[in-house]
Amino acid sequence: MRQQRADTQGFGIYEAADYEELIDHPVEMGTFDFARFTACGVPHEIAITGRHRADLPRLARDLKRVCEQHIRLFGEPAPMERYLFLVTAVGEGYGGLEHRASTALLCSRDDLPQPGTRKVTDRYRTFLGLCSHEYFHAWNVKRIKPAAFSPCDLDRENYTRLLWAFEGITSYYDDLALVRSGVITREQYLELLGRSITSLLRAPGRRRQTLVDSSFDAWIKYYRQDENSPNAIVSYYGKGSLVALCLDLFIRQRTSARKSLDDVMRALWRQHGLTGEGVDEEELELVAEEVTGLALKRQFDAWLRSTAELPLAKLLAAHGVRMATRPAESAADKGGKPAGPDADPARPGFGVRSRPEGKDALLTHVLDQSPAQQAGLSAGDVIVAVDGLRLRDGALDAALAARRAGERVRIHAFRRDELHEFEAVLGRAGQDTCFVEAAPGASRLREKWLGARR
Repeated sequence: MRQQRADTQGFGIYEAADYEELIDHPVEMGTFDFARFTACGVPHEIAITGRHRADLPRLARDLKRVCEQHIRLFGEPAPMERYLFLVTAVGEGYGGLEHRASTALLCSRDDLPQPGTRKVTDRYRTFLGLCSHEYFHAWNVKRIKPAAFSPCDLDRENYTRLLWAFEGITSYYDDLALVRSGVITREQYLELLGRSITSLLRAPGRRRQTLVDSSFDAWIKYYRQDENSPNAIVSYYGKGSLVALCLDLFIRQRTSARKSLDDVMRALWRQHGLTGEGVDEEELELVAEEVTGLALKRQFDAWLRSTAELPLAKLLAAHGVRMATRPAESAADKGGKPAGPDADPARPGFGVRSRPEGKDALLTHVLDQSPAQQAGLSAGDVIVAVDGLRLRDGALDAALAARRAGERVRIHAFRRDELHEFEAVLGRAGQDTCFVEAAPGASRLREKWLGARR
């Protein structure tokens, strides 16, 4: 909105050009801590509410580099006259919502950089990725948008098969911008990529739902998840980001790095972001072919409209990056790193997701074709004992850790108020935990993709 008259605290009179602009500008009143920086000539402001000990100068320096990376990707000048990161710091929280000239973010106060710490911790890296994601949306969603959202009908749900592109491509570039800008190292980026691949490998629903169906069904499935969702759906954020990766690497490989997904995004910006014309359902694919000179229909059909596995290992290898998988070391293992020295390669698999409920373990999800499902267990069951021994603090993972694949175990569980006994045959832990690392030696394609080391 355009400022007509305001004091140094920002209180005053503002004018919106229309109703859409009015509702796209969040308003918050309270006590804030501020940090300011300029990125490619555009003033940016960080306003944090909630108790915290953030190193604001460092946060401003890091976000400046990330914002400039995004601006230069699409081309100067930036599309906004001013940008605001509106942050609420709480004990535990995570989320963000994009706007044309701002983003409203929720984070844990420990996610913010702490004074005297130079290391980019996992939590700070997550927060930077969130900021990067919502900032990229200032181009991809708020200005480059699906035709189904142009204009958006506020009276009902709006459906499109393109959410994989608008959220998935954004999710690809959010962490990529961190490494290209030098805020995180190449090793840290590859760890994040390994975690993203791990999340996909642990989603049985990827074998049942295509990415375009995931996009179209977002209102009725993704935002209304139940205990069977991991078996039935795939995330257009997570798989979408990996399809964007595949598309980028495929284009780079086939054109010897003369073209990339970057060029496709710049073309979409010129044709749709600057004009305000919505992107039709098939148009992104046509633009990609036009910009790169490649026939991409077979790739789009396989990656968007089928449930075939993505050729991640092959494409990464062509860019000097090795991908490997291993069994998870524990329920808390997110992937991204090789197995530790004490990892048990014979660790059994049971195929459930659970959380402690007092001394017991509540099954939140039972995965398809798993030993738990074959034994008759269901989501909502409360496991109280394994082989006649009571669980300790709901630690089902620990109770099974010493077992081996092929062993039979007796499970006692409550279903509602009825106690049942199940016999399960443990399986092998799946190769569903991924890590990626740079292969030895130089790689021109890798340097072009990730940027020069800093």
